[in-house]
Amino acid sequence: MIIDWHAHVYPPELARERRWGGITPFTIENLLDAHEKEGIERCVVSNTIHYLKEKTDAESLTFLQRWNEYAAEIQQKYKDRLIVFTSTLPCGGASFVKELERAIVDYGLNGVLINSSHQHAYPDDDAAEPFFELVGSLGIPVMMHAPSVGYGEERMHEYRLASSVGRPFDECLSIARLIVRGVFERHPKVKFVGCHLGGGICDVIGRMDYAYELGDRANFDTVAYHPPAVMCAYQTVGAKRLVFGSDAPPLLPLLPRAKKIIEELPISESERADIFANNAINLLRRG
Repeated sequence: MIIDWHAHVYPPELARERRWGGITPFTIENLLDAHEKEGIERCVVSNTIHYLKEKTDAESLTFLQRWNEYAAEIQQKYKDRLIVFTSTLPCGGASFVKELERAIVDYGLNGVLINSSHQHAYPDDDAAEPFFELVGSLGIPVMMHAPSVGYGEERMHEYRLASSVGRPFDECLSIARLIVRGVFERHPKVKFVGCHLGGGICDVIGRMDYAYELGDRANFDTVAYHPPAVMCAYQTVGAKRLVFGSDAPPLLPLLPRAKKIIEELPISESERADIFANNAINLLRRG
């Protein structure tokens, strides 16, 4: 079995507005078609909530409520294919925590996506403590994704640097802050997955603290499209801490490459099976 941990869709009315390379990739139909062609049996579906960057808290909450309704709908309709996550703003306050709990308990969603930053707030901020308390008690995985543009965005407007450099920078900074501020120690039950190999955290963790055992605390998905980078993460945290991800949608043309990279890594078949499916199954298991 292959479980793709990293794919995004939007509710239909938003998917029509979000174009990528002249097409509209963020639909459930595009996702299912692409994964069927590549022989990927199941997929974790999430919403990156990039469109909340300029919204007020009240507007953001309305958008999240709409996503949760649609997420529950597609999870029920395609229950043999999809594992759907809610999304939230960790520093949003009590109303966002309440909506997150509703999405998991009432709608039956399976995890939560957060962005590595939102309007200059980072998930290690004190305001996010109720969020981590809730996800720890619910036993659901937290998937941390980069915002549309984060750290250093004033220098990221040309040459697609926001996507290629800015987003990994923001993810790396966010994970580093979670580590040094002790969030994982305070909330040991939290199951955490950093997207895009943790945005480069495996490259810099040795400079932060040579004795810190990151491998006991975090998981990363394999979205990178660069085999040496994937091997760096493998050698840093091990196969038991990696989950296969493609980022398709929106990056539908790169789905075969994402799969091929894992198929060709110089690792054992049991490790490959862990990355392709077993680790994801363990993360999604409650309790």
